[in-house]
Amino acid sequence: MKVAIVGMGVAGSYLAARLSAKNSWEIHAFDGLSRPDSRCAWGGSKYELSKLASQVGLDYSKYIFFEGKNLKVIFEDAHEIDIPLVGLTTFDKNGFEEDLEQVARKNGVAVHRGASVTLKDLSGFDVVFDATGVYRNVLPKLKNDMIFPNLEYRVEYGGSPPFRDFTVFPYHGLGGYGWFFPLREGEAHVGGGDRFHRQKQYVELFMRKYGGVPKKTIARPVRMLPPSMCEPIALEGNNHQVVGVGESIGCVFPLLGEGIIPSLQSVDVLMDSFSGCKVDVESYRRGLRKKFFYFEPIFRAIIAKWKGNWAAAKAVPGLIPSFIKVKAMEKRFGFQIRLTDLVEIFNST
Repeated sequence: MKVAIVGMGVAGSYLAARLSAKNSWEIHAFDGLSRPDSRCAWGGSKYELSKLASQVGLDYSKYIFFEGKNLKVIFEDAHEIDIPLVGLTTFDKNGFEEDLEQVARKNGVAVHRGASVTLKDLSGFDVVFDATGVYRNVLPKLKNDMIFPNLEYRVEYGGSPPFRDFTVFPYHGLGGYGWFFPLREGEAHVGGGDRFHRQKQYVELFMRKYGGVPKKTIARPVRMLPPSMCEPIALEGNNHQVVGVGESIGCVFPLLGEGIIPSLQSVDVLMDSFSGCKVDVESYRRGLRKKFFYFEPIFRAIIAKWKGNWAAAKAVPGLIPSFIKVKAMEKRFGFQIRLTDLVEIFNST
């Protein structure tokens, strides 16, 4: 069995580590970058990330930069709400990806860095996994894709930072939001993403207002479509399969643009979907629907907001079944789940 993984971000490196620990297959992993280079806000629940990291023998606590106590949401009219946190952290995502790659290498994976490959280049492989995120370098491009641009800075503060905890700024029309995520002492991740392409305006306004020295600048898009809208998630050929994982198949929570944990979770779903040496694609679809049941209801609510059709009285009843299940998963998200907060965010933007 010969396997290729294209893309060694968080989804691809985790997949390489997990596959190589359970199988004696010949596994090759390809990435165009010479080393991991995290390109997003490095936040996530310590509870969920600890569980996922332990699957490959890693201790998530060693990567934590900061653990928050309260998420402050500041609206454009300056009123605020506070959301208690339940283990929300920022972490060393580069270090985490590097260690995932080392686990894979120790298990025999051949990692090819600085290597850009096409599906034609991989014709000799039995299974090819597309872990290339928004780019879908192996799977076909999506006709009606929905991708948000982001602008992000890693910022150093000589004096006191403007905020001491997680802080977000929803943009008008719920097109996106800006964020301030504390990292190590004197450092923060500052950024914004917006459907209406206002992220540069908002992020630069924040920098002028609060100061700080940008040490790294990143501009990358994020896919907002849920998995059911990212078909095909797999291709079946005579002699091989191509299967997507992570952000390439929409494993990003639409409300937050959060992709780290969903991408890792999609790998777990994939691991449960093998039938012999092949992926049972229908089982994979079912697993994704079950794991990310809350994506589509919130996605539909966001679309209604953009179209001017949002009304809490009409929308909330449709959200309640998912809310009840999500409420029981607070540790997965890292913050308290309260329907009143969701309604406030929708009503105040």
